[in-house]
Amino acid sequence: MDFKFLLLSFDGRIGRKQFWLWNISYYLFLSMVATAIAQVSPGTALYAVPVLAIILLYPDLAVTAKRWHDRNKSNRFLLLNVPLVIGRSLIPMSAQMETGEGLSRILSLIALICGLWIFVECSLLKGSEKDNDYGAPFDNGKA
Repeated sequence: MDFKFLLLSFDGRIGRKQFWLWNISYYLFLSMVATAIAQVSPGTALYAVPVLAIILLYPDLAVTAKRWHDRNKSNRFLLLNVPLVIGRSLIPMSAQMETGEGLSRILSLIALICGLWIFVECSLLKGSEKDNDYGAPFDNGKA
């Protein structure tokens, strides 16, 4: 697989297998970095992991865009990621503040709903078996 295509392009399609592999790698990497940072400096992990998630945002969106394309849906569905990005970057910090508790809960609920939608559509549902508006199926439609 061409990693440049996978991580930097918003064109084309990928199957569920590639989407799952990306997400497992992504969260495993974030978990390992968070654990390593927490062992060295516990307070730093709270801020370092959201920064790392923002750095990895572009490749994450590129992979997700291709999965939406496999479902014959436009990149506009990437807007469902906005609450997830806010949740990954702001909720851990706002939870530390007393005034941010209510806002944190609301953002968490919205992020949960959007995350579930993305999970079902991109992780569980099969893509178009034939050519669609975004090109030919990846891996002959087997993913």
